[in-house]
Amino acid sequence: MLTGYPKKVRLQSGTSVTIRPMVKEDADKLYAFFSRVPREDRLFLRDDVSIRDVIDSWTQELDYGKVLPLVAEVGGNIVGDATLHRRTFGWTSHVGKVRLVIDKDYRGKGLGMVLIEELIHIARKAGLEQLVAELMSDQTGALSAFKRLGFEKEAVFFNYVKDQVGEARNLVVMIKNLRIEPAMVLF
Repeated sequence: MLTGYPKKVRLQSGTSVTIRPMVKEDADKLYAFFSRVPREDRLFLRDDVSIRDVIDSWTQELDYGKVLPLVAEVGGNIVGDATLHRRTFGWTSHVGKVRLVIDKDYRGKGLGMVLIEELIHIARKAGLEQLVAELMSDQTGALSAFKRLGFEKEAVFFNYVKDQVGEARNLVVMIKNLRIEPAMVLF
């Protein structure tokens, strides 16, 4: 599933970025990356990434079969983190969840799109049939990016989640169908 990594890509700005799976040795770089994420953006993240133990647990408990984290690196610094979460059994074993965080200096340059496209490709190779993105309704840029990649808004749960300071927010669930539909045959 991870053949072809690390992979070099060129962003719209011309910047060369290396995409690769996260490894245990990335703990310091990953913590530095999340430390650069503005506080107002960290409010929308599922976990409190300002806590070093959170980052350390991710890097020390790597299990690519359950969570596949890809990082984007420029000049030795992590500038993007995208994860594919999946269950290997049960009634949602055909579904993956995706999460994405991009360094503020690399937003609007196509990096988020590249990382999500990588996860879509990996998910298809793994036999997943659907991908789910869960976002807060305030994340308008991310909502637009997922829509451009074929994710459709399936549900909005009003005041369903709380951000890092405890404020209730609307949760938007977007789904991308990965099943390849057979082509229509016209007679």
